Amino acid sequence: MKEIGKVKRLDEFLTIKRNSSKSKDKSVTSSRTQQAETLNQESSFALIKGTIARTDRVSGLPHLDELTHHLISVATASLKFNSPETTLAALIHDYYKPVFDFRKENRWKWYHYITNQKTYVQLLSEFKDSINVFNVARISQWHHPNYKTRECNEICQIENSKLISALETSLPFALPQRDDYVIIQHLRVPGKYRVFLLALLKEMLSRELSKEYAKRFQKILGVSRIRYEYRPVQGLRRVEDVGKLIQENDWKIEIKENTMIIPLPSRFHKEVFYFEYYEGSEIVLDVDTKARMIRGVKVPFGMALSTIYFAGAQDAYLVYVDAGNGLLPLDALLGALIEDLKRSLSKNKQKTAFNSIDISKITMSLTGEFESDTMCVFCGEPGESISDNEKVKSIMANKFTDTWLLLTHGASVCPACKLGFEIEELFRAQGMNKYLAEEAILEMRLISTEIPIFRSENFLRSISSKIWLELLSEVYYSLHKSKELQKITKKNEWTTAFYLNPKVVIYPYIADMTPQVLSVALRYSKKKFVLQSGIHSRVVFPGNEKDMTSEEFAIVRKFYSSHPSIGLNLVHRIKSVYNPIFGVPKVAIQRGGGSRARKRKS
Repeated sequence: MKEIGKVKRLDEFLTIKRNSSKSKDKSVTSSRTQQAETLNQESSFALIKGTIARTDRVSGLPHLDELTHHLISVATASLKFNSPETTLAALIHDYYKPVFDFRKENRWKWYHYITNQKTYVQLLSEFKDSINVFNVARISQWHHPNYKTRECNEICQIENSKLISALETSLPFALPQRDDYVIIQHLRVPGKYRVFLLALLKEMLSRELSKEYAKRFQKILGVSRIRYEYRPVQGLRRVEDVGKLIQENDWKIEIKENTMIIPLPSRFHKEVFYFEYYEGSEIVLDVDTKARMIRGVKVPFGMALSTIYFAGAQDAYLVYVDAGNGLLPLDALLGALIEDLKRSLSKNKQKTAFNSIDISKITMSLTGEFESDTMCVFCGEPGESISDNEKVKSIMANKFTDTWLLLTHGASVCPACKLGFEIEELFRAQGMNKYLAEEAILEMRLISTEIPIFRSENFLRSISSKIWLELLSEVYYSLHKSKELQKITKKNEWTTAFYLNPKVVIYPYIADMTPQVLSVALRYSKKKFVLQSGIHSRVVFPGNEKDMTSEEFAIVRKFYSSHPSIGLNLVHRIKSVYNPIFGVPKVAIQRGGGSRARKRKS
């Protein structure tokens, strides 16, 4: 490991550069119009470009959530009705929201659903032979509750059920394990091995949910992917005018290569941007290298519709949407996890790996149902004496001196920590990096002041917001996995804006975004990568030298904003000082003095 003292600290680097600048940055007083133009220019480098999802009926404040995320949540829950018409209606029930057609009646109203039957017929023309288009129109148009008659249709039931209240307003630990359209599963997670298992289980849960949700969409609608495309509408501000444009330009919901493509009319989008929810396990960015922008993002269903909610330091809740599949049993998730881990091992290790593991005991241990008179030395939960099981003893003996000192005769280890310990030993040669994405920090600013209801920058935070903000962090960390971006990042200065000054657009807002993770197991090989890793939250870049915090990232962002021409050098400096384990690309730095040397040689 390098000695940090031998490398110039990042703050020293920034200070030197700042002091050596020949001219100070001039403060410019600009009008609101000029500020809006600047913000629109900044939006071209945004990681995502979406639309604010909804406002609170009582306070009028916006929920910090994205429209397509809200639509896919409601549509996934609607799969429980086993009705193509209901699910299609759910997918488009807030269709006109990106138009931002606000009208003052008794109070400001956001005109957001289709009322013209001809528009429904046009959009759903490819389904006219398989569904009742007018029934889809009825369900979509009347999705708000009728307070006089107390009528509430299918979408209305979902939006007023535990799904929306659980994911958007309530605390999951106040809910039963299963209610209507949401599933909650409680886990006990004191100690490093249990948090490590939680990270592995969340990853497996997302994968399994993606498969299950895709199967349900395939069964009900005949597709396994849903893509929303925001399309510009040439500045139109009335839903009636947008409806005419849809009919004149032959807009329709199409199915291509097992993907349903839903065009969304947008008042503020300058070019097409899409969100695709699919059955995969990784976020995939669609990078347009010629236009120097991201034109779309693919999000796994499981990531978009599940989260972990921590209640204190010892309890966690898996929260996810019920699409009619019911609870995914914890023992099944553990079994799938173990099989997945086995496939990563050599054939020799596969023969003996996890042979002494009892999945039923691990399940009871994680849910707090395992009973014993002895306590686990790693987490304090009920455990089993290792002297009672020679296989357990052989797994733990002579592996790590400090650990073995704890495991004297009569010491106990719980089934959950025992599994975590064995995973750590089996993968010790290559190491394992695991983290949980945390909510990104957003510093919101209005792009447009034309919309009356969005004058302030105050928001309602919710569980649904939590999922979306975690997704934003995941989107950021997927940058270094993008092959298209990595090919050009080494020598292209413009790409560093995505890493050093990440922005997201949720119209009518733009935000400076700071990603965050909870590091669980982030160490090089041949170490106890769980026990020797601290559980550090709110970290931007976990590093082998030191972790970069959100405060340090804010300093880097501010400096880069004033000196965008040295982005590659700044990325190189971050790698030198922090030695990040992931998230920072490799760059090629041209050393000075080369031209003079060539001149002397000639």
